[in-house]
Amino acid sequence: MKRIILVFLILISAGITGAFAQEIENESEYYPVTLSIAKIYTSPQGYRIDYIKQDYSLGTLWAPLEWFRGAASTGEIAYGKGKAYPYVTFFYKDGQVDHFRLYLIANPSDESWGVLDKDTDYSDKFPSPDSKPVVTY
Repeated sequence: MKRIILVFLILISAGITGAFAQEIENESEYYPVTLSIAKIYTSPQGYRIDYIKQDYSLGTLWAPLEWFRGAASTGEIAYGKGKAYPYVTFFYKDGQVDHFRLYLIANPSDESWGVLDKDTDYSDKFPSPDSKPVVTY
């Protein structure tokens, strides 16, 4: 009888602990959206990121270099390798992209990398460094 009561108390305490842990885990103010990158292009002004939307069409994000500077920057780059690379995760807060993280292959000769034409001026494509990214997925 004592064993049954002990097991019952352990199960109850484990259930209560699990309920509190679940509540704590779901308190993030950010909503992440992860998408594959078809190709990323470099230019002196920044990056052109062609990502694959959920309907399998291409979306393009022009990201100025200023978005990647500083500790509280809008963009961040993490290099790695594997079948999942390259991809991007956008972190939404209050319905807008707050920041994003690019997961890229470090080798610029990889087929996921490209270079924009050096003779073309792309400055009108890049948004203001003070703005936030606008992404459709």
